[in-house]
Amino acid sequence: MDKTELIDSEVHDAAAFSATFRDIARVNRFLGGTQAVLAALAPLIRNVARAKLPGEPVRILDIGTGSADIPRSILHASDAGRIPGVSGCPITIHATDTHSKVLAIAKTLTPPSKYPSITIGTADALKLPFADGAFDIALCSMMLHHFGPDDCVRILREMDRVTTAGFVVNDLIRSRRAASLVALWTRLTFAHRLTKHDAPTSVMRAYLIHEYAALAAAAGLVGSVVRRVPLYRAVIIHPKSHPAGSSASGTSSERE
Repeated sequence: MDKTELIDSEVHDAAAFSATFRDIARVNRFLGGTQAVLAALAPLIRNVARAKLPGEPVRILDIGTGSADIPRSILHASDAGRIPGVSGCPITIHATDTHSKVLAIAKTLTPPSKYPSITIGTADALKLPFADGAFDIALCSMMLHHFGPDDCVRILREMDRVTTAGFVVNDLIRSRRAASLVALWTRLTFAHRLTKHDAPTSVMRAYLIHEYAALAAAAGLVGSVVRRVPLYRAVIIHPKSHPAGSSASGTSSERE
């Protein structure tokens, strides 16, 4: 689908961006996005935490962070003990985006006084300004559908390059039914006009399960798993290490 999303432009005012990212955070919270991320991240975080020295943090990079609602939710879940196996191991998150107005929203909603473990900065997902292995884990949520296949492969390779333990991608599954349902949801919840335009557009710009698997394979991500999760979402989970004797030799995915 060639139709573009309004939030990809900088022409709208700050109030419009604030409203639509408030809607996106609500979608993540109530329609499965945040839970999908937490469930996929938990095993990676546990594996990293086990190898850390006391007090040494698990370092997470969030790419295309938007309003940084997912990083805040990760820290809230960790503090509340809802990520089993990581009690006592601190988590730091570097949340990044390229959109100046979106970054301003993220900084406003994530003040250092309240979230000292989250930093906000600029980073191009296609060419991340970080050294190889600079982070333990990377996260990319609701961003791949903004890019064509070749750029998606570049992003996945960059996530692989800058991490030591692996990464998680969370995104939508293309579906006309899902687009219709989310359009109805935006009307019923009195979402902002940008959200009413962009929500169904996002769904129709997204990839199918086998297409996500093909992207991961094209990026050379041996051992990745592409999984369907509830409410028309998909996750790509790429652990950087495999159990002894693992025979993983490619990317697996669920059937359409």
